[in-house]
Formats: sequence, C-alpha cells, structure tokens
Amino acid sequence: MDFSLLRSFIAVAEEKSFSTAAKHLFISQQTLSKQIAKIEEELDTVLLVRSRPLALTPDGKHFLKVAKEILQLKQQFEESSSRSISRSHFIHMGIEHTIARALLPHVLPKYVDEHPDTYVKVSEESPDMLQKAIVYEGVDLVIGSLCNVPDNYVTVPLCPKEYVLIVPKNILRDIAGDKYESTVENYKDGVDLGFFQCAPFIRLSRRVSGGRALSSYLKYYDVAVRFVCEVTNVENAFQLANSGLGLFIYPRIFWDMMAPELQRDYLNNIHIFPLPHLPEIEPVCAYYNKESGIHGKNLELLEQIKYYFNDYMQQLKGTSEE
Repeated sequence: MDFSLLRSFIAVAEEKSFSTAAKHLFISQQTLSKQIAKIEEELDTVLLVRSRPLALTPDGKHFLKVAKEILQLKQQFEESSSRSISRSHFIHMGIEHTIARALLPHVLPKYVDEHPDTYVKVSEESPDMLQKAIVYEGVDLVIGSLCNVPDNYVTVPLCPKEYVLIVPKNILRDIAGDKYESTVENYKDGVDLGFFQCAPFIRLSRRVSGGRALSSYLKYYDVAVRFVCEVTNVENAFQLANSGLGLFIYPRIFWDMMAPELQRDYLNNIHIFPLPHLPEIEPVCAYYNKESGIHGKNLELLEQIKYYFNDYMQQLKGTSEE
C-alpha cells in the first residue's frame, strides 16, 4: 500500500489547494494532481470538487476520515513493531532544527537514562514543516516556534524567545573608530540598533522565526539596514557573522546553551549585545493534536522539557538581577 498517496490526499483536503499542499509535501503540483487522480481512479469515484477553494465530495469526506484512520493504524503498528523488536515504548517528536541543538543534549540523555524501555524518534524540521508534521507524519509532540497555529493544536508555552545582536569586531571597529571601547561598554547591557544602521546585516528568510523576529526589531527601532546576503539556516548565518561578513540577530537561548569553550572561541571575533524582549515574537512552545491528546511516555517527556525551560528561565532571571 502506498501510504504517501493517503498523505497527499489529506494534505489537499486540509489545505483546500493543490499548490499549497504541494509546497508542504515538497512535490510539484502536477505530481500531486496525478496522485489524487490515481486514488480516484482506483476507488472509481470523485473525491474533490475542483473549485476555488477545493471542496470535498461526500465520498471525499468519507475517504478523508478513512485515510486518517489508516495512517493512525499504521503508526500504531509501527509502535507495536518497535516494542516487539526492542521491547521499548515508541515516541515520535518533531523539533525545530536550532531548538534541537539547544534543548536535546540537556534533556534527551537524562530522559532515556530514566526510561530505558523507551525509543525516541526525533524529526528535525523547519517551522513550516513542523506545523504539518502532526497531521501528515504521525508526530506525537512538536517543539518549536510556529506562527498561525491551527485551531486543532494545543499550545503549551515553554520559553519566550529573547535575541542578542551578533556584531563582528572588525565591523564595530570600522563604525566606532576611537570610541570602540566605550561603545562596547555602553551596549553591554542593551544595544541601540539604530547605531548600526549603516552596517552590513545578514538576513534570515521570513519563513523561519528568526527572519520574522528581525523584521520586528527593525520596526521597533524604526530603522532600515543594508543586507549583504540572505540564508535560511540560523546556524549558517551565525557562522557568517562570526567570519565578519555582517551583523546578525541570534536567539539568546542558543547562545546560552553553547559550550563555554565554544563561546570563548567565538568571542575572539564577535561581540554579543542584548536586545530588548519583544512580546510579539513567537515563543518556544510545545504543540500536540487536541484529538489524539498527549499521555504516557509522551507526557513524561513534555514534563521534562517544561522543567528544563523553567530552570533555564530561573537562571536567566537570576543573571539579570545580579
């Protein structure tokens, strides 16, 4: 059985658009259209009314329910199969790439040590893909920064996302001149983005949370900056800033969770200046489907993740009060 056809149909039915569903599935619209036509041919019925937006026929509504049930049964079988082979419980978690780097080394080893009978599958994806992962990929729990969260998701806030400004030392020397040292001292507790308006900046795509955050900061400071390049991966952007290419805003939690020896190496090339917290910036949250809920080993993992972020926030509060 080709389960990808079922996922394709569910995507089209949920999005009510071939083009939007095709983007989420990373296939061409033509390929997706052929897949749906193949299902209709095999079932000898029409599932979709090709209107704008697309609509489901009565058979289409019934098949949507059946398709979801089949994929749920497939997931249950895979979990059962994993237990029969490794005698373990099975958890499938989706997590945003960069949050995974900050979070997993601090949570997963402890969790697995305390739950030796549990097998954890981690899917590291972009926010856009995570938003669809619960519906299309059988993910039980998602950790990330998502916008436009569907109504059928339960959202559990974990941590506000604060940012820092990464300033290459070579660029600051060019801008500040003989006031270099005093500028570093003035901005160690908070930076004025307007001061760097003439500096080159590295842009993140607005498809990722960091790109949307940068837009919020530019609006907050009411400045327009000069971009020298655009990337989609926050870690690539950080490395480019470290190389001296341009300024970049970086989630504070990613910097805080970095190994101290790595921080010391990076601080040979860059300065880290705090930026004010903006409430409109998407926080790090946990998400799961209302219908399936969260329980058992998944709930225990979520509780450990919540504890980790709570501990991090307490440390952050303690640092700011010193």
